[in-house]
This record gives sequence, C-alpha cells and structure tokens, in this order.
Amino acid sequence: MVLFYSPPKKAPSTPKAIKLTVHALDGFGQGIAHYLGKTVFIKNALPGEQVEVRLTEDKRQYAKAKVLKYLVKSEQRIAPNCRHYRICGGCEMQHMAIAMQHHVKAGALLGLIEKETGYKIDATDVKMITSTPYHYRRRARLAIMYENNQLVIGFRQLESKQIVDITVCPVLVEQLELQLVPLKGCLNGLKDRKALGHLDLIHTDSGTIVVLRHVRAFSEQDTKQLVDFALQQKISFYLHGDELVHLVGNKEHYYCIGPLKLMFSPLDFIQVNEGVNLLMIEQAIDWLELIPQDHVLDLFCGMGNFTLPIAMKCANVFGVEGVDALVDKAKFNAIFNRQYLLGDSEFFVSNLDHIDENSVWFTASINKVLLDPARPGANKVIAKIIQYSPTHVVYISCNPATLVRDSKILLQAGYQIANISILDMFPQTKHIESMLLFIKLGTK
Repeated sequence: MVLFYSPPKKAPSTPKAIKLTVHALDGFGQGIAHYLGKTVFIKNALPGEQVEVRLTEDKRQYAKAKVLKYLVKSEQRIAPNCRHYRICGGCEMQHMAIAMQHHVKAGALLGLIEKETGYKIDATDVKMITSTPYHYRRRARLAIMYENNQLVIGFRQLESKQIVDITVCPVLVEQLELQLVPLKGCLNGLKDRKALGHLDLIHTDSGTIVVLRHVRAFSEQDTKQLVDFALQQKISFYLHGDELVHLVGNKEHYYCIGPLKLMFSPLDFIQVNEGVNLLMIEQAIDWLELIPQDHVLDLFCGMGNFTLPIAMKCANVFGVEGVDALVDKAKFNAIFNRQYLLGDSEFFVSNLDHIDENSVWFTASINKVLLDPARPGANKVIAKIIQYSPTHVVYISCNPATLVRDSKILLQAGYQIANISILDMFPQTKHIESMLLFIKLGTK
C-alpha cells in the first residue's frame, strides 16, 4: 500500500488587533476610519475616538470591524439605556445622543438625494418629526427558542441567528415591557414548549394584545394556563396556528387619531410609533393645503391611516391598497367614523406594482396625491401620477434608495421638492423614514 504525505493542517489564524482613529460616521451610524488605503466601517464607534479593533470582513475596497477596546472615547458618547444593548440586534444607536442620531439620518438622506438627483437641500431646511426616544414602540415581534430545557424569548442577536433572552426592552411602550417577564414565566410553565413559535405584542388605545404563534395544538391544560394568565394580566390573547383564534379578552381593537377610531385586527399593519404617526399625519395634511373642494388620491392606504383624516378636510378621497383585508377594514372604518368626515371616502383593491389603465380611481378630478409605499417604493404608480399633474404630491418613505429613485421621475416631470421631514419612527436604530412634499412648478 502506498502512503501519501499530507502536511498538517494549520489552525485558522485569528485576525490581528489594529488601532484606528475614527473620523466620521456613515449613514447607518457606523464609525469610519482608514487602514491600508481602504475604508473601515466600525459599529459602535464615534468620530474622534481611538479604538482597537478586529476586522470581521475584509474586502478589496472596504472592511468592517468590531471594537475590542476604546483607547480614547468621544465626549459625545452616552451610556446605553438597555442592559442588552451590546448583544441585541434590535437597536444600534443607543450610544449616541438623539440629536446626533437625527444629524446622521438627515445627512444620509440629503447626501443620497444630492448624489442621485443633483438636488441640494440645506440641512437647516429639514424638519425632524420626533416623539419620545424611548418607550415608543407599540408593536413588536419576539422570537422564541426552546433548547436544552431552556426557554429563550427576545430579539435576534447582532449579526447572528441566536436569540438574546431579554428581560427589559426600553424601546417598547411600558405596557408591553412589563409583560416580558410574566409572559416568559407563563410560557415556561407550559407542558409543550416545543410547540411555541413567536410572539406578537401590541398595545393601543383599546388595550394590550398578545398573539402566540404555535406549530401544533396545545393541550387543554396548556390552553387553560394561557387563559388564566390573560385574565390575570387583563389582556387580549390570541393563538395563531393555521388561522388566528381569539382565546380570551377584548375582541374590539382600535387606535385613535383625534376623534377617529380606526379598528384593526391583530394581524393588520399599524404604524409602530404612535406619537410620530400622529405628527406625520398632521404634517401631511398641512403640506397638502387641503380645502373642501379638493379631490385627493391616497395610495398604499392600508386601513385608512391617512385617508380618513384627509376626509375630514375635503370633498372626496380615494384610498387604494393591494391587500383585500385592509381595504375591507378601511371601508368599515369610514362607515364607523362617518360623523367626522367632511366628504366621501372610497376604497379600492389594486396591485400598485401593475397599474391597470382602466383603474376607476385614477380620474381627471384628482388634484392632490399622498402615497406611503413599502420598501420597494412606487416606481410604476409614480409614472402614472404625473400624467394627471396633481399640484401636490406627499411621499412618505421607509427606504431612502427607492424614495430617491422615484423622486427623479417627479423632478424630471416638472416638480420641485418644497419640504422635507425626517420621521424618527424608530429612535435608537439606523432606520431612516422620511416625508417629502413635491409641488408642480407654476402652481404656486
């Protein structure tokens, strides 16, 4: 038998620690430094700080790094407000004062607009729509894992699929944060803990809701334990297996916008930040300069979050949404709140990624438009909007990249950016939401 020589395998080398000085922040709040001619992005590092880091990703043009030690700390660094901050992936910016977070987000958006469109906007012209920096989140989804006889409930770990077992979460509204420990105690007492999926926690004007996702039916004993817990905590409790099943508690859920009550199902989308939601609705209505004779088109309208407040001010509003269940809820909300509406509000189901040329909601009478698309933006429908030359277009965005892409179409069609706001919907995180007002040239 012939034996071949194989050299011993070398153990993978650990990247060496290097010392860097941070000189700026990127649009996601990461520190920027330079090393061997390439840009290095460093999480949790501020301008002026000297840090010892280890590279976690090393590409030809850039690298990413993790801080091992702070050699010199910035005077602008603040203590995070959450004990889970360094490992939880839910927030990234708690080491920054809220004013710095706003500066980073505004700078990132304005820089992208100027780079892609050539449209320069002074930072002093940007309005920040903000509410409380903590205890703002009225809806959250928590992951659940049961392994090695341990129940873990929380958010995904930073850059990992592992779950951080949280006992506090200062971005949740207090009513939800106070449920974390009792909920874990209740679920830990179930016999079939491996049936657990995830948790949705919701708190609005009508109270607290818990939706428990599960992969198989619970026993009668486990179900009774969940009912007893919900009754003790005075919350609404749902089970979500193949379908949503109300277990116990209030079944009527709503949130308020002034005198309006918007009914919703626990599975429906609602804006996470109540304070910012109310302020952005107020700002949008102000920017639209509504008069009773206006005919407004509200695209991606959901259950009427903008549509119904607009209908309190003008003659006619068309709301268009691609999800049937949300349109049904919007129609119900219009009837339920009819006494507060000045004009007619009509709702239509339509896939706004594929515009039908015969869409009845596109009429010559439309003179103002509001749209609030998801992350993919509204490329197709923007091209249709400009054919009707509305005087005002208010665009709410959760994705700067698609906002800028769609803005180009409006700018090329003779619109100008008249106002811009950063919506601080998710303080302590890198998410950038914004609202722009486009005015047709020659209409003012």
